[in-house]
Amino acid sequence: MPALVTTEFRIHNAKQFREMFSEAALYGGATASAALSTNMFLFIGKSAAWSGSYNDGATTYTYTDTAQPDPNNTNAPSSDTTANTSYSHWKDMIAAKKVASSDVSHVIARNNWTSGLYYSMYDDTTKFSLLTSTRANQPVYTGSANATAALNPMYIMNSTFKVYKCLFNKRTEDGRPQPSTVEPTHTTVTAAAPAAQADGYVWKYMYTISAAESLKFVTSSYIPVKQIRDASAFGQGGNAGGMAVGGAKDDGSDQVNVERNAIDGSLDIFPISSDGSGYHFENNKAIASGTGTALVVSSATLTTANAYAESSVYLTYGGVSYVRKVASSAYNSGTSQATLTLSTALGVTLSGTMPTCNIGPWPRIDGDGHGQQLVLTANVVSGAAAGSVGGVTVINSGNSFTTATMTVSTQPGATSPSGAIITPIIPPKGGHGFDAITELGGYFTMINTKLTQSESGAFTTSNDFRKIGLLKDPNTNGGYVRYTSDTADQSKVITFSGASATPTGDIIITQGVGGPTAYVVDVNAAASTMRVIDTTNGNSDVVGYDGKPGSLRTGVAATSGTLSFTVAAVANGAMAIGSGEIIYIENRAPVARAADQTEDIKLIIEF
Repeated sequence: MPALVTTEFRIHNAKQFREMFSEAALYGGATASAALSTNMFLFIGKSAAWSGSYNDGATTYTYTDTAQPDPNNTNAPSSDTTANTSYSHWKDMIAAKKVASSDVSHVIARNNWTSGLYYSMYDDTTKFSLLTSTRANQPVYTGSANATAALNPMYIMNSTFKVYKCLFNKRTEDGRPQPSTVEPTHTTVTAAAPAAQADGYVWKYMYTISAAESLKFVTSSYIPVKQIRDASAFGQGGNAGGMAVGGAKDDGSDQVNVERNAIDGSLDIFPISSDGSGYHFENNKAIASGTGTALVVSSATLTTANAYAESSVYLTYGGVSYVRKVASSAYNSGTSQATLTLSTALGVTLSGTMPTCNIGPWPRIDGDGHGQQLVLTANVVSGAAAGSVGGVTVINSGNSFTTATMTVSTQPGATSPSGAIITPIIPPKGGHGFDAITELGGYFTMINTKLTQSESGAFTTSNDFRKIGLLKDPNTNGGYVRYTSDTADQSKVITFSGASATPTGDIIITQGVGGPTAYVVDVNAAASTMRVIDTTNGNSDVVGYDGKPGSLRTGVAATSGTLSFTVAAVANGAMAIGSGEIIYIENRAPVARAADQTEDIKLIIEF
C-alpha cells in the first residue's frame, strides 16, 4: 500500500541522534547520567594499504589507496554485513576518542547569497529542494528571458555568516520570478515579515553563525543550524523550552529572540497571481467623525447609496492602526459625506485632530485562525489595469492558521470588479524562525573531532589510517561495564625480547607455519613494545595468551622475514572486542600521522 516517509521523519531521526550526546546534561543527576548517557567514540583503523578487488555480479572493482572500496556495495570490504560491522572493523581498529556534545551539530547545505541568482520562496504547498537548484512546481514562461532560470534553494548565508529564508521572491507583472540583487544584512527578530528590499525580495532573518561555530562546522559545502529551545518542548510561549529571559536556554543570541517571537499560524506573505481590475480605491479621505460602528467620511467620491459596502476602511489614530469592513453606507448629498456602518465597532471615539483614511476592496480571509487584518493597495505600475490590486499591507498577521484562502470582495460602488487572486502562505508549525532545523531541512549532522598529536599516547603518531568509524557504547575490556574514558588505545600491545633487529611498523609478524599473525602499527624500541592490529589466530589447538586455541603465545618466537624476536607478553586493547554498536564507517585515502600533527576530522551523516 502507498506510504510516505516524510522529511520531518528524517529530521526527527537527526534530532534524536544529536540529542544522544546531551541527554544526561539536560536531565541532570547521577542516576539520570548513568541511565541516559551515550558514549560515542570516533575510531580510526586500517594501517595496511587498500589492495584488492570485488565483484558485484556485474562489475569487477579494483581498490587501492587512491580508489577506496565503497562500503555501500554489499560485496566490498567494509560493507554493511554482520561479518564486518560486528567483527572485522574491530580487527583493524587502532584507537578511539569520545565524541563530546560540543563536537556535534545539525548542518544544512551551504548556499552563499550571490547577486543575480533566482531564489525559491517558502511555500507551504510546495516541496522545494533545499539542497540543489530546481524549478520543480514553478511556473515556466516560454519565451521570457528568465523562463528557464534555475531557482536556487530558499535559504542563503550572507557574507557575514547570517542565515536568511526567502519569504517572497519578486515577480514581474506576469508572475515571472526576478533575480536577487540586494544582499540581505538586517537582523530583524520580530515575528512579522520584514520590509521588502530594493529588489523586491523579502528575507526572514534566522540566525547568525558564531565565530566558534564557523571554525568547527562551516565547510565549503555545509553550515551549522540549530534550535536553541529544548527540541522536545514545542510550547507556543516565549518561555517554553527553557526560553524565559535569563533562562537555561537564553544564550543572549539573536536566534533566541527569533524563536521567542515566532507566532504559530501567522499570515505575513500574500503573493498576487492575478491583479484583477475594476476595484475601487480612495486614499487620504478626510474623516468628519467616528464612534462605535459609525464612521463619517467627508468629500466622498461615490454618490451612490451603499457604494462603500464590502469595502475596507483603514486609518491610524493615536498611533494605533484600525482596519474595519464596511457593512453598508449612506451618502448625504447635502454635505458630500458618507456615513459608513462598520461590521465591527471602531473601538475608539475620534476627536481633536482627525485622521484620514484609505478605502479599498475588503480582503476576506476564510480559515481556522483569527486576528488577521489586511489592507489592499492599488496597483500604480505604469500600464496596469485600472482598479487592479498592487499589494497587501499586513496590519496584524493573526495567529493559529493552518488553512486560509482569500477572497477579494466585490464592491457595489466599483466598476465590474473581478479577477484578483491572492494566496495566503501558511508558515511552518510554530511560525517562521521557531525551528530553524526543521524549516531549513537539517537532516544532516556533522561530527567534528580533533585528534591532537598522540592524545596522551592512545593514538599512533608514526603510521597512517584509512578507516574512520563511530562506535556507540562499547564495554571495557574483560567486563560488561561501559567504557567511559576520553580515549582508547585499541591495538594489542606485544612486549618482546631478544630481537635480531629493531622491529618497524607496517610488517606482518607470525609465530610459525600456520600460526597466528598480526600487523604491526608502530614500535616503541625503548620499551620493547609494539602495537598490532589485524590479529588472526592460527590453526594450532594450543591455547595462547587469552586462553583461545591458535592465539599469540608468550615465550614463543615470532618472525617477519629475517627479523625474529620472542613474544614476552600480550595485552588487549582498552575496549571489549565486539561490544557496543558500530554505526558508521567511512573508507578514506591514507592519512599519515606525526608527533606534531592534529587531524580535524569532519563526518557528515545524512538521515
